[in-house]
Amino acid sequence: MRNNFSDIPPLDKTVPGVQAIEQLLQPRLHVLYRRRAERLRVLDSADGGSDEVSSSYLGFAARLVEEQARFVEETPLSAEQAMPISALLGDGLSAAEKPSVSLLESSVYWQDAFKAFVRILSPQMPQQIAASLHDLTQSDKATLAAKASALLNGTYEDVEAGASVFLWAGLSVFWSQAVALAQPHGAGEEAPVSHGASCPCCGAPASGGLVLTGDREGLRYLQCSLCETRWHKVRAACTMCGGTEHVDYWSFDTTDAPIQVETCGDCHGYIKLFRQDRDPDLEVVADDLASLGLDAALEEQGFIRAALNPFSFPSR
Repeated sequence: MRNNFSDIPPLDKTVPGVQAIEQLLQPRLHVLYRRRAERLRVLDSADGGSDEVSSSYLGFAARLVEEQARFVEETPLSAEQAMPISALLGDGLSAAEKPSVSLLESSVYWQDAFKAFVRILSPQMPQQIAASLHDLTQSDKATLAAKASALLNGTYEDVEAGASVFLWAGLSVFWSQAVALAQPHGAGEEAPVSHGASCPCCGAPASGGLVLTGDREGLRYLQCSLCETRWHKVRAACTMCGGTEHVDYWSFDTTDAPIQVETCGDCHGYIKLFRQDRDPDLEVVADDLASLGLDAALEEQGFIRAALNPFSFPSR
């Protein structure tokens, strides 16, 4: 794929002088989803699957992302629907709050998205999984809200793996639009609160780190697994603990590989970096999913993953 259509809005070239580093970047969501789906299909056709991720699963992920794009375009979130989430967002001084189960129960947008995704994609899934997902769509709002709350609070083992992917997809289209509508920060403002590799807007884990190209060449941003916000992080410092003395970079290829793993010898955490300055086609979620072999190698060395891929939830 050679796609120069970025989901990141371009810099305003009419502003004179050196531009301040933007602390937050909100994506053009429909472009992000389209690029992600396209990248998943490219990786699917190029690799034909692997021991870690089968080709059929990359194709499934592409179809689900396409449905996220369709849902956002056909059923955009209104400012009124976003209000409950806007009240939870970090304000630059305090961290984002986690939603209560009652809030999740009363917010029907994400539930409608979840049900739409299951209705469209479950016929293409194994019969047993499809039946389980169908049963979940018939559950009451309290049951759905309890499962969503478990995911948002990191107790992934409390939700079936198949359901987790669909629930997160519904939650993500809700949160990403709500955060974009709130627009709590701008360029040059004080850095928002970010605890380790957690999003300063919604508190969810990052999917990974991006080193950008183009107008923002060389800047590093982490990308949220839930609301898709990108927040600035200085390079050569651990994204989890902030340490600088024992940060190392790993890859399966050469030292200038486009995908690297940043590890910290102090906190023993790690996160992948996707160097768009070396390969502008890289997409965090898609390329992370297709490179799980790196995770296995690092975890054998005792490092702990700090990121979350919305198509590969940890079992514990």
